[in-house]
Order: sequence, then structure tokens, then C-alpha cells
Amino acid sequence: MRGLFGNLFQKWVIVFSTQHIGDYYKVRSKLHQHNIDYQTETVTFKGSYSGRNRHPTTYHLKVKEKDVQKTDDIIDP
Repeated sequence: MRGLFGNLFQKWVIVFSTQHIGDYYKVRSKLHQHNIDYQTETVTFKGSYSGRNRHPTTYHLKVKEKDVQKTDDIIDP
């Protein structure tokens, strides 16, 4: 029973953040190849950006707290 509740309330840590979708997919692919569970969180800022009506999005990749060190080694070998 302890394992069930431990998995439900796992802490997720942001290990990578970018506004470039290509970089996001590269890192996400590395995590997937190494069987590391991850979550994606996006933050979009509305309003004028550099004189254009763009809405820049920031992509955050999160992993379980127990996988942070392993993830650091994969992202920055």
C-alpha cells in the first residue's frame, strides 16, 4: 500500500526548459529512449512580443525526483 501512495504523490522536477520546439523534441526523445517517465508543462504568454502578435510558449520537461541525476547525465553527457 505504501508503494501505491508513494507513486501517487511523487514530486516532479523541471529538468529542461526552452522556447524552441526543436530542442524540446530532442530532449524528450532522449528521455523516451532511456525509458524515463516525463511530463510536459507549457506556459504561454499572451500579448505583443517584439512588435508582433505572437504568443511565445515555454516548454518545461519534468521527471520524477528520483530520476533527476540520471536525466542530467542523459541531457548533458
